[in-house]
Amino acid sequence: MVAQQFTVHFSVTVPNYLHDYEYVFVTGSDSQLGLWDPKLALRLEKNEEGYWVNSVTLTSVNTLNFRYFLGYYLESDATKPPSLIISKFEAHLRPRFVIPTVESRDGVCRLRVNNIFGTYGERVRVADGWILNDEQNSIILTVTGEALKFYKQRNDHPAYRIKIVPLDLRNRNDSFMIDDNADDDGAAADELDPPIFPSYSPTEIAPLTHANPRYRDQTDFGETFHNGKDYFLFRTQSVAVEYLGFRIEVYVDSKPGNNQSKLVEPRLLATAFALPSTLQDTYGKTSVPLTKRGLPIGKINFGYLFVRSLGKPHPLQKMDISYVKHWKKRSRAFEVGHRGMGNSYTKFAATRENTIHSLNGAAKNGADFVEFDVHLTKDKIPIIFHDFHVLVNVAKRSPTINGNQFLDSNEISKGSSDSSHVLAVKDLKQQQLRLLHKMMIKESNGLNVDNDRYDDYLHEYMRPFPTLEEAFRLVSPDVGFNIEVKYPMLQLDGEHECENYFERNEFVDFILSDVLTHAEDRRIVFSSFDPDICTMISLKQNKYPVLFLCVGANTKHVPFVDERTWTSLKAVHFVAGTGLLGVNFHSEDLLVDPSPVIEAKQFGLVTFVWGDELCDMKHADYFKKGLLVEGLIYDSNVDRFPT
Repeated sequence: MVAQQFTVHFSVTVPNYLHDYEYVFVTGSDSQLGLWDPKLALRLEKNEEGYWVNSVTLTSVNTLNFRYFLGYYLESDATKPPSLIISKFEAHLRPRFVIPTVESRDGVCRLRVNNIFGTYGERVRVADGWILNDEQNSIILTVTGEALKFYKQRNDHPAYRIKIVPLDLRNRNDSFMIDDNADDDGAAADELDPPIFPSYSPTEIAPLTHANPRYRDQTDFGETFHNGKDYFLFRTQSVAVEYLGFRIEVYVDSKPGNNQSKLVEPRLLATAFALPSTLQDTYGKTSVPLTKRGLPIGKINFGYLFVRSLGKPHPLQKMDISYVKHWKKRSRAFEVGHRGMGNSYTKFAATRENTIHSLNGAAKNGADFVEFDVHLTKDKIPIIFHDFHVLVNVAKRSPTINGNQFLDSNEISKGSSDSSHVLAVKDLKQQQLRLLHKMMIKESNGLNVDNDRYDDYLHEYMRPFPTLEEAFRLVSPDVGFNIEVKYPMLQLDGEHECENYFERNEFVDFILSDVLTHAEDRRIVFSSFDPDICTMISLKQNKYPVLFLCVGANTKHVPFVDERTWTSLKAVHFVAGTGLLGVNFHSEDLLVDPSPVIEAKQFGLVTFVWGDELCDMKHADYFKKGLLVEGLIYDSNVDRFPT
């Protein structure tokens, strides 16, 4: 019997999204579509009618699943093949599908079917691409606060326009303005051959303080920036960061003359260049001179973040399924157990917090998700624990354990076996943590800690500091994980939560590697108080959604230096601007002003709430039934979880 063949046609239009350097691709469940590997996807071609089209011939296929994505090519140098960069992809939970045996006519299927990119089943779901290539970096520049400073008052203006343009320093067309002494024949610039394709993408801007904070193309003369008020994010992709620089252009609006009725183009006030030597780390703040006619007239301050590809072992990231824009609507809010069955160190809880037993206890009592914090040990193992530091009693050394395996001499002072020391979790190896009798640092409320009720901690399910891998293996698969990625931040009072921490990319990579390797079918949602960590998680993987944890204004918590954390409304604009799933609000702040929840819903964001106020059923009901939030994180009171 001869196998039946089918020709499947693809045709799609792309409203509003496509640039002239971008292409449309389709990937799917057949080898001719790459088996969900975007690097092996089928590229479509644009026809005269403006549709992107192509076709494949299949044999004996019952159902073909597929989804579209947009991409373009960057090239690090002329000796290497171009790298595919995914700019946007269809993020519906379930991909498109076709059944050739049912839908074909004379062996031809979808001949006159035209799709609209991002629209499927009457829903629009489009997500930004993730970092697909080892050499690819996503670079984010931050311009905020009193970013512009001029040396003479005549250059001070009520508003400016800022535009940032990436440069490849090997390309004479990019760098001629930097080197005014370059020879006319361009010999110096030609020492390094520039690639055929560009090595960077055009820069997009997310003006977080504007009504529409979403990333978009820059205008010819930049976006209006008010010194001391606005917060702008600029992003670009690069596959050759060692040659990457930026030209920063500052414009001011020109006033029309007396005899002019037409609008006058803004005039260039100053230019600055940020070269690789200026951006030496993967994260930091810097300033560069603003010049006019070669003379310095001021400076611009900005922050920068280089997000690298996921550099630790992990399964191949495919496009068969993605939850980054998915949240199932339900008749009731999700119930999330904070630290499992609640905070056991400064409040009463029947079970020690952040243990396997506590996480399973919350699941048994009906929690939809359990929330916990993840750190790295000194030997870079992701573990579950809440605080950055521990107050420990140094236990007696076992004669079978070498002293160097327990605590280094410079980590603790010599003393009696029951002497206490404050240690950073990051400075202790996993085995060292397992050997410590742990107690929490006394919280500001002065509650004492009772360690006697934790004598059973050595049991695998009871002991503190379980690894993230153990949680995936030992906690009921029926409960989802809300994984808070705990990264220390600088507070407005000048105190840093934990200095000299891991480099951000490395830190996130170890955690993501564990999650992508061991999560299997478990429901996962990430969260963090650090907005840059949220951004990095969303850029390094395409499977799981991210929530931004917000402290809000006028709460009992010390605010952070990062402006995006100051108010709930700023949090909403950051999440909407960067394309995250939603915001995890602080209940204390929302009880004063609930309007940020309304604005979040107008942006289509998912809303969670956390905080001590949720222990009061009256407040919990208000958030669930009044504000209709999608999830509540309880600090305790697990008897309230639905069963």
